[in-house]
This record gives sequence, structure tokens and C-alpha cells, in this order.
Amino acid sequence: DQPVVTTVLAIIGKFTASASFSTSYVYYEELFTTVTRQTGVGLCSMSARVAGIMAPLIRLLGQYHHAIPMAIFGSAPVVGGLLCILLPETCGTDLAD
Repeated sequence: DQPVVTTVLAIIGKFTASASFSTSYVYYEELFTTVTRQTGVGLCSMSARVAGIMAPLIRLLGQYHHAIPMAIFGSAPVVGGLLCILLPETCGTDLAD
């Protein structure tokens, strides 16, 4: 019922989804050791693709209440973006082999 709030949540969700998706590949390479790096990056990439597959199914939840898809699409990327803050900073440190 509040189009301004809906628009703001949609923009924040889009921004944090783009930010977390683009920074995730940088952190994947730094967090995994050399031996497990390819498997870890593949698993994380697969998880991102599964989310893309689930998006149309979440949209169908709008049949029950019109705010459910917007709440999921708005809150999940915000949580993902905030979780990126918890990742360790590796600038200037030697990476594990």
C-alpha cells in the first residue's frame, strides 16, 4: 500500500544483490586454500545459480499475499550484503596455501 517504501526496498535490494554478487568472487578466491579453491568457487557459484532458479517460484507466492515476494526479494539481498561485512580483510596478508 506504500509505493515509496516498496520502491526504496526494491532499490536497496537490487544494490545489495549486485554488490554481494560481484564481491563474492573476490572473496571466494581469497578464502579458500589452493587445493580447495576450484571446488569452493564452483559450490558458491552453484548456490548463486540455485537462487536464480528459485526466483520465479518465490514470485508465485504472491498468489497468497502480494507482499511475500517483495519481502523475500528485499530482505534476502540486504542480509547477504550485510554478511559480506563479516568477511575477513586480507589486504597485506599472506594467503593460506
